[in-house]
This record gives sequence, structure tokens and C-alpha cells, in this order.
Amino acid sequence: MNKVIFFAVIAFVVAAIYLNNNFNYIQHGDAKFVYDESSIDNALAQQIHQYLLNNNAYKDKTGEIFLLKKTPSDTWIIKYPVYQGGDIAPKLLKEIETLSQGLKEQVLNNETLEVHITNVGYQSVQFFKI
Repeated sequence: MNKVIFFAVIAFVVAAIYLNNNFNYIQHGDAKFVYDESSIDNALAQQIHQYLLNNNAYKDKTGEIFLLKKTPSDTWIIKYPVYQGGDIAPKLLKEIETLSQGLKEQVLNNETLEVHITNVGYQSVQFFKI
């Protein structure tokens, strides 16, 4: 009986995670950007992808470049999974700021953008608004 309950709970948790996963991605080479489909439609995702291509954002990158979503209060949140402990290299921080500022101006209609520096699990360690 305990095994049945255990497996039922596991099945429920897996189903809940699967059903609440609104994230998709667009990949270029070994890199990709992840976006929340509940706040970003395919057309906008393609515009973002084109911006990234035009600005060589995928160059020499592997894995996820960033995660992007829009909150119900209309604030864009971009999360860069680059934190590996210690201080963020100034050059990397400048690259993130430049890419984010351009994305805000050229694709996101100058709407509020909150930039998060995160670990690979997207847990924020630092953030700032642009």
C-alpha cells in the first residue's frame, strides 16, 4: 500500500511539473535562449532570436544564454545563468548590460527590464533594472 501511495505522489509531482512548464527555447548551434510561452508568443521569440543573431550573442556559447519572461505587472525579467561563485567579471557584466540594453530598446519597446545574474538553476544572486 505504501508503494502505491509513493508512486501516486511521484506521478502527481511529475505531472504538475510537466503541466506548469510553459518554457520553450530557440537553439542556434550549441546555445539557446529560453522563454516563457505564457508571456512571449512565437513571433516575439523569433524577433529576440534575430536580435541575438545580429549581435553575435550565440558566438562561442553553449547551453542556455538566458531565460526571458514578462511578469503580470508588465516588467520583463531576463536571467543570465553565469554565476559560478565570487565576483562577476567586469567584462562579462558589461556584455550583459550592453546586450540587455539593446534588447530593451530594439525589441522590447523600452519597457522596464530587470536583469538577473543567476546560477545555472536560475536562482538570482544579483539584479538591476535597465
